Amino acid sequence: MIVVGTLTGAFGAHALDGVLPEQSMGSFEVASRYLLIVGAALMGALASGERRGLAWVQCGSWLFSISIFLLVAGRHGDWNMGSVFGPLTPIGGLMMIVGWSSWVIGFGKGRS
Repeated sequence: MIVVGTLTGAFGAHALDGVLPEQSMGSFEVASRYLLIVGAALMGALASGERRGLAWVQCGSWLFSISIFLLVAGRHGDWNMGSVFGPLTPIGGLMMIVGWSSWVIGFGKGRS
């Protein structure tokens, strides 16, 4: 996840700068940033020993970021797939929220 976030961030900064409109670049950066931050957070969370909910976080992060990448590509490539990929973004976000909530609850129970 961290590797993909780094690669997409570098790709966006170097290959897409000036190619995509500012709004699309912003969306692309958000998707890359989420992969980086969530990847680092997952490494820290796994070190705690509590794993409950973390698969939801990982899957949600992938859905969230990849759907944004595909939406940006679709806008730039003139193929409208927003009705297909658009709903995946909030579903991925919800999965991250549920996963982190589950992890926090499980972490608190294991530390009495």
